[in-house]
Amino acid sequence: MTNELCQNYASALYGMLSPSEREEAVVALSSVVKDLKEEPAFEKLLSSYSVSAEEKRRILEDVYGKEFAKLPHFIPFLKVVSDHHRLRLLPDIYLAYRSLVHEANGIKEGIAYSAVRLDEKELRSIEEGIGKKIGCKVSLTNIVDHRLLGGVKVAVDGKVFDGSLANKLAGLHRTLHGGIPS
Repeated sequence: MTNELCQNYASALYGMLSPSEREEAVVALSSVVKDLKEEPAFEKLLSSYSVSAEEKRRILEDVYGKEFAKLPHFIPFLKVVSDHHRLRLLPDIYLAYRSLVHEANGIKEGIAYSAVRLDEKELRSIEEGIGKKIGCKVSLTNIVDHRLLGGVKVAVDGKVFDGSLANKLAGLHRTLHGGIPS
């Protein structure tokens, strides 16, 4: 239900915006999600039932009105999400919205699993490499998986590109023991 709800909000925002505004809205949503994550008191204030809907709308207008003035439908969208006490869903709404924009732009989404957090430059390099292999643009989300010894495992469009150290060691093991019966 929650996933469908987030998809509905994302689709509504997507439908309200012109094609030229859609990329800007990805950045805007990301910014608001970041703010809410980094400032728990701000999220608590906007999620409180003791603060009136009008006051919350005024706060959203004051905080984001000038910053996102080029997106006339964005602040009203945030107000609707707030009015329905769904700001806690904003990170998932953002992900659903970003997926819609990427799909419309022919960008495949995927996950890069790594033993340690990848920096932006590393992630972009991997995106470019995988993009060349599959013949389209790729956008990856990095997930740290402490079970990996090193390297990176990437999943995009139903395909897995396993450059992890564990996979390389398993390949070496198969090569060394390939002709020897167990």
